[in-house]
Amino acid sequence: MKNVYSARVCFAWAALLCLSNAAFSDSTEPYSSGYLGARIGYSHNDNSCLDTALVCDKDEAAYGVFAGYDFNRRLALELSVNDIGDSVAKYPGATMEGELREIDLALKVSYPLYQKTRIYGKLGAAYWDGEVTWDATKLDGSGVRPLIGGGIELPLSDRWTTRLEYQYIDQVGDSEMGRANANFVGLSLVWNFASRLRKTPEAVVAAPEPAPQVQPVQAAPEPVADQRIIVDEQVGGPLFDFDKSVIRNTAAIDPVVAQLIQHPSLVVSITGHTDARGATAYNQRLSETRAKVVAHYLQSKGIEANRITVHGMGEEQPVADNQTEEGRAKNRRVEFVISGAKTR
Repeated sequence: MKNVYSARVCFAWAALLCLSNAAFSDSTEPYSSGYLGARIGYSHNDNSCLDTALVCDKDEAAYGVFAGYDFNRRLALELSVNDIGDSVAKYPGATMEGELREIDLALKVSYPLYQKTRIYGKLGAAYWDGEVTWDATKLDGSGVRPLIGGGIELPLSDRWTTRLEYQYIDQVGDSEMGRANANFVGLSLVWNFASRLRKTPEAVVAAPEPAPQVQPVQAAPEPVADQRIIVDEQVGGPLFDFDKSVIRNTAAIDPVVAQLIQHPSLVVSITGHTDARGATAYNQRLSETRAKVVAHYLQSKGIEANRITVHGMGEEQPVADNQTEEGRAKNRRVEFVISGAKTR
């Protein structure tokens, strides 16, 4: 049994190490959020009965509540309180009844599978408290044991997710009460503290097209219609790497800079967009950050801050199919709307 558990722990550490590397390497954007949840499921306690038992009921309903804190999009710390269930065993001349509860603290590391669906692993410690009654004799016990677990998490809305999960606690109990391996399989409902998104009214986005050439200087002030310029990964190479807010290709923005320098009366509105991979609230913040980074670049080229406004739309206004890499590349874009009057 020790060899089996050691193998489980080694596998859990290896899996968490791989997920942790992905967590820290792919989570450069700041993100934090708390959450609350409740779980219900099925508990199976291995080795809870002696071989001489006439009847052994190892399977019971189990339930619990938990709270956690996301340090970033992948890494969280979670505290949970669970009732693992009751067990009954009948022996010749005696009946044993047991109750088991536990409080655990675990590190949770997640990894995205598809859009907002994630798998995760957990590793931590569980404080257990139990009672066993042999006819008129009552035994109490408590202790701390290692815990491993994992599952898959699916989004229901901006704030709600659901989990299908498994959890294992090794050798719960003591020499007097007996020891059992606690297995739990269940379904959880999770509520995140992050606020629901508020959509900002915006004009319908036209399909992406190549950035137009700088317009020739007019002989006299001449009002112009709003000019929309869209910069995405199909125009002059990627403007941003995936999940990053550092400008990679400033050449794609230079035509906009040239127009604003030549015509000081023009103003520009900058709107950032993302594809649908990742959490919706996170994508909203990422789009706003990207728009601000582009605005700072324009200011570094001499464009006054009062001529620039920024917006972020997250993943809410796709112009292509998020199911394909080509479509996601088009959706990762920054839009410029230039308006005002051109002067000589």
